[in-house]
Amino acid sequence: MKKIATLSAVIAVSMAGWAQGDPKEAPAAGQTEKTSGAEEMVVDLQTAISEALQYNKQLQNSVLDRETYYQKVREARSQGLPQVNASLTGTTYFGKEMKFGDMPIKMENSLTLAATASWTFSMQQIASVKVAKIAQRLTEQTVRATEQDVKANVADTYYAVLVYDRNMEIVKANLADMEDIANHTEKCYEAGTVEKTDVDQINVNLATLKNALLSLQRSLESTKRLLVLQMGVDIKTNIKAAQTLDQFLATTSEQLDTANMDISQNVNYQQLLLNREITEQTVKMRKFAYIPTLTASYQYSNAIKGGFMNFDHIGNLTLTVPIFSGFARHSQVKQAQIEARKNETNIALMEDNLAQNAEQYAFDLQTAQDAYDLQKENLEVARRVLDNYKNKYNQGALSSLGLTQANQNYLQAESAYASAALDLLMAQTKLLKLYNLL
Repeated sequence: MKKIATLSAVIAVSMAGWAQGDPKEAPAAGQTEKTSGAEEMVVDLQTAISEALQYNKQLQNSVLDRETYYQKVREARSQGLPQVNASLTGTTYFGKEMKFGDMPIKMENSLTLAATASWTFSMQQIASVKVAKIAQRLTEQTVRATEQDVKANVADTYYAVLVYDRNMEIVKANLADMEDIANHTEKCYEAGTVEKTDVDQINVNLATLKNALLSLQRSLESTKRLLVLQMGVDIKTNIKAAQTLDQFLATTSEQLDTANMDISQNVNYQQLLLNREITEQTVKMRKFAYIPTLTASYQYSNAIKGGFMNFDHIGNLTLTVPIFSGFARHSQVKQAQIEARKNETNIALMEDNLAQNAEQYAFDLQTAQDAYDLQKENLEVARRVLDNYKNKYNQGALSSLGLTQANQNYLQAESAYASAALDLLMAQTKLLKLYNLL
């Protein structure tokens, strides 16, 4: 009983509980209907994931980051394009005069319209565009990583909803049976065939079951609220699972074939590979600082009023050769090379960790599968034992204490079975996430 009442500790749901109305006939998966001012949404796992991928707030921010880097690529490209500016300049000399020998020349106020076009070519600009493009690809991988996180979180929460639904149905059915037994025991006590302690023992068991049912209901509603938040739908939506736990397990009973899974498809690993490309291009970009830069510019000006020594057309071609910058360029190259070496070390470390995780997760999955098979068999035995003890109790061949103990053993077997099923499903999710197959 304690295991059933505290199943929330297994899935670590910390959301606050909230009440929901009586269930009604459910529409098809993915459809909604109005229920007392709120929408009820019946979802299967794929529907829940699809909704999350479309409306999850965390994922939406990740997509916006990707759009930001798309604009950064455009910004980097624009640095290599001609730059054109226009200006309107007014100049006054405050009535001053210039003297050429003995001849004074009064400086007139002027108004000049000018347009300037310039273009700078450097290898650093080309390298910076390449770095920006790789960074954009990196943000795309980040979006994929966020999608994997969202899918895994939604899946685990959905599994928890299935477990809570099942345990609630089990406790409700068991509570109804125990109420019938309590009524039967009360009549036997009135007839003098059983003692008062038998009635008290059954009533204590009933009270324990009612408390367990209330605890499960609170945990179920808080888990549904968490699922609503992960899906990004209206917070007032009442979520209802389209399947039972047993139905879901029947459709996912196939063993995962890890032999054909490629660990190089892991999103975090692919991000590190892109980081290596960025560091390699950064080293090149720092080295290009030693290469001369060519700048071409053209200026057209029109003296609208006044002006002195004004030239309509001016062109410049400048070749800038870097000679000495206080070892700053040399230091920047060395820093980029150190980052490149660190990235190589991180890739090697990631490969080792992924190989270890792949082996560990496969082992955890097999362990969870064995535990699930054992608890499934144990549940069948506990159910048969309880049915047998009920018959003996009804025939007067068993005390209330024996029946209570058998009922507790059965509920513990149900709780252990549900926990094993949850562990199995979550182990599958971890392994699929590792291989980027969710």
